[in-house]
Amino acid sequence: MSQAEQLKRLGNDCFSRGKIDAAIDAYSEAICLEPNNSVYHTNRALCYQKKKAWAQVTSDCNAALAIDSISIKAYYLLGTALVEQGDYVTGIPQLQRALELCKEQTVSYKDDIRRMMLSARKKQWEADQLINTATLTDAEQLVAQLLGSHYSSQANAVDSVALQAQANGVYSSTSDAFAALRSVRVPSQVPDHLCCKISMELMLDPVVTPSGITYERSCLTDHLLRVGNFDPVTRAPMTRDQIAPNLALKEVIEQYLQERPWAYQSCM
Repeated sequence: MSQAEQLKRLGNDCFSRGKIDAAIDAYSEAICLEPNNSVYHTNRALCYQKKKAWAQVTSDCNAALAIDSISIKAYYLLGTALVEQGDYVTGIPQLQRALELCKEQTVSYKDDIRRMMLSARKKQWEADQLINTATLTDAEQLVAQLLGSHYSSQANAVDSVALQAQANGVYSSTSDAFAALRSVRVPSQVPDHLCCKISMELMLDPVVTPSGITYERSCLTDHLLRVGNFDPVTRAPMTRDQIAPNLALKEVIEQYLQERPWAYQSCM
């Protein structure tokens, strides 16, 4: 085993025991010996993440990606660091890239990446909310003024009854359009069919039981382990191996979250 690998093992051991500074020192020595090993950089980046030293995380991840352009860990940590610094525009694509690479490689922290990306998109929405709400209100008022001016200018030129009927229809259509925009941009109650019957929260990994009831996987698994081998709603006997992914609903939920980032609940 090379000296650099021995230092990496030392770093791993220190990290597992919570000795973050000692782990950083070990990984740094390993990098000095083998600067072209991307793992040493991402391991040190993870240490810096624990210390919330985002600039150092960013630096190490960029170095790792220069060596290994398909490092899932590097994209994940880089995206997280950028988001924590408020750079959602640059950070979210890094997290998306990490998720894309998870289709080609198997990693144990795929769900963590997904949750981080959803959390980042929600934070971005929260940062933009006041501006977007004000812009939508201004647009609605401006459209109303323009329509009012338009129909006022034609008041004496055409049949007033027909003109009023047309105006009412246009006003109604524009009102419906703005209401539809608000329904997407403004938080509202999440539809029941997208929520777990146990936690009552929006599902991310929906699974269906033999009884046809859909739950969040982690909630149902916990129920089966702690309470008993039966469906929580129907009480019908069942075991964990009878759970099946509800892929159709998962696709609907992903689209729902894409359009409504505010719906993600980080407490799940």
